[in-house]
Amino acid sequence: MKSPGALVAAILLAASALPAQEREDRTLLSQEQMTSIINEVSGERAMHHLLELVPYQRVRPPEEYNGPFRESQVIERFARSYGFSNIKTVVYQQGGTAFQPTRGELWMTSPRLTKLFDIYDIPLALASLNASGELSAALVDVGPGRAQDFDGKDVKGKFVLSSGAPGPVYALATQRGAIGVLGVSAIGYQRSVDYPTQIVSTNVNAQPGTVAWAVTPEVQRNLSALIARGEQITLRSVVETAQVPMKAEYVWAQIPGDGSTTQETAISCHLYEGVIKQGANDDNSGCALILEVGRAWIKLINEGKLPRPRRTINFLFVPEIQGTNAFFQANPGKGKTIIGTLNFDMEGIRVALSRSFWILQRTPDTFPSYLNDIAQSMMEYVADISRERVRFRRSLSGYAPTQPVESPRGSKDAFYIRIDKHYGSSDHVTYMAHGVPAVMFITWPDMWYHSSEDTPDKQDPTQYKRAAAVALGSAAVLSAGTDEMAARVAQENLGRGLGRMGESHVKGLGYLADARDGATLTRAYAEARNAIRHQATIEKAVLRSAAVMWTDTTLGARRVAAFLPLLDQRATSLLNEVKAAYQLQAQQRGVAAAEPVPSAAEREAARLRVEAVPATTARGGGFGGFGSPAGPQLPDEYNAELSLLLGKGVTALELRDFLSGEFTPVSMEEVMAVLRAREARGQVKLTPVGK
Repeated sequence: MKSPGALVAAILLAASALPAQEREDRTLLSQEQMTSIINEVSGERAMHHLLELVPYQRVRPPEEYNGPFRESQVIERFARSYGFSNIKTVVYQQGGTAFQPTRGELWMTSPRLTKLFDIYDIPLALASLNASGELSAALVDVGPGRAQDFDGKDVKGKFVLSSGAPGPVYALATQRGAIGVLGVSAIGYQRSVDYPTQIVSTNVNAQPGTVAWAVTPEVQRNLSALIARGEQITLRSVVETAQVPMKAEYVWAQIPGDGSTTQETAISCHLYEGVIKQGANDDNSGCALILEVGRAWIKLINEGKLPRPRRTINFLFVPEIQGTNAFFQANPGKGKTIIGTLNFDMEGIRVALSRSFWILQRTPDTFPSYLNDIAQSMMEYVADISRERVRFRRSLSGYAPTQPVESPRGSKDAFYIRIDKHYGSSDHVTYMAHGVPAVMFITWPDMWYHSSEDTPDKQDPTQYKRAAAVALGSAAVLSAGTDEMAARVAQENLGRGLGRMGESHVKGLGYLADARDGATLTRAYAEARNAIRHQATIEKAVLRSAAVMWTDTTLGARRVAAFLPLLDQRATSLLNEVKAAYQLQAQQRGVAAAEPVPSAAEREAARLRVEAVPATTARGGGFGGFGSPAGPQLPDEYNAELSLLLGKGVTALELRDFLSGEFTPVSMEEVMAVLRAREARGQVKLTPVGK
């Protein structure tokens, strides 16, 4: 009879000889390569990086401004030990001075002596970084802090307490002679209720002899309650601030390609979002992650488990957005040699704890790219093998995930993922502005985003491990540089594009089903056709973009060209189905299935070309509608694409059709109201076609 230990060893040996995944599990790398990646990437190491980068939110000492910041030093040290190449910290934007608080205390001196805040406890509590001085005064409660809330209240020479944001309340209070403000900086009312000890990062440029503090919702409510019951509260604020050299810096490292091509790729994160605010998830988690991706990749290459990529990979650890711009300004040729970027923004939070998903934000339809499907394929692969699938419960893995992707000290949570439309506000947008396709990975929502509670205890090593597996798998595909991989990616685009065209078809059929009468049914038919035509145009552009995956891009263009007429045939088939559905809906309603006719507004819009006006000449500021202009607005989700379309020389009708195809229908009248308002402010020009 075998001993229990021998029996366990025999079972493990037998299991090791079987594939780790089910037969249906596939992605763009082989199962053997993906298993090597999953076994090597470490969520614990990523957490170690994070704990070195931002062990807690700290007050940055003034002497740190005289050399590389702590975070840059940490990245360089680990990168050198892991075998990255060409590592350097690049300093830019030197000159001038900034304010760095060295002491900040807020005391309640009566009715009892209590220290309310100290920047060494919560650095984000001090909103006015330049407010050196010691101030003492009574406290007056102005509620929400609107102009009418000051009526009948004497705030001159006093501190003001408000549930409103520190900046706007400070402006109103100091106009009336107040010397200080205690306000609540929160992301919405509900967050302030759910997280009453949280302070969201904010900044107030204080006038001499004044100060602004951001207090927690809990402290604001407690002080307000004391005042309401008749207590006379006095406060004392003590702030000392040093002037330090102003600078910004990024770290750049590489994994070199094999020298066979000048094409390169990039993988990016943001290490800084200003130097006062420091966060575990938003600031450093992406950098902790991609550092681990590079370590594992170098090791797997050296062990022969992954081939050396033909394309060089640039790892960029930057101040968000401005650091990426600085990189391209210093290296203008990279906009042509880098063929794609994976941007990791906020990655390590325990998603179940934060009511979150790990989200892939695709490129927008104004920038169709092959890159989206690489990232989506990897993300879905890791998510599938990480979950227990009921139909496989009688297989070797039994009642368990097929291949658990978990960290020893991490959670065993489900891997909540979502593939979503484009959203901006991170470095991927900057890459696209320089002509480089880029996607963003992000955990959202983040309940501690930009706040005093964005600390390492909210991070999950398992989430890091799963994200690292997706990141390394995606980056290995992107950087491979072989014709075989290029063909696989193009076929992935073709297959997934069918799904997206199907989604546009479902969307259009929904418009027909929702129509209320004959007139709205005909309009719905026009919108359904527009949705399919729009998506067909995008999918052809996606396939064309895949030509760059061949290092001989001319050859790549010829390879993918054969599929383009087939996409037209696919669109024609869907349009025929929509027409049949339209006729069915018309019969159901007892109305004629009339062909849509352009409205007068659409005919006029087809004759007007939209041109953006540079910010230097626009009266309202901004370039072609960037920013938050006053006047009529489209729903928020349309505005990023609207801003990009303004610079593409399209007609007003083409602009409307594009937005309606990508999102949901928006009327010609709504679009023209926005364009006319911006034209009146000198932000766009509407020029008759042909002039």
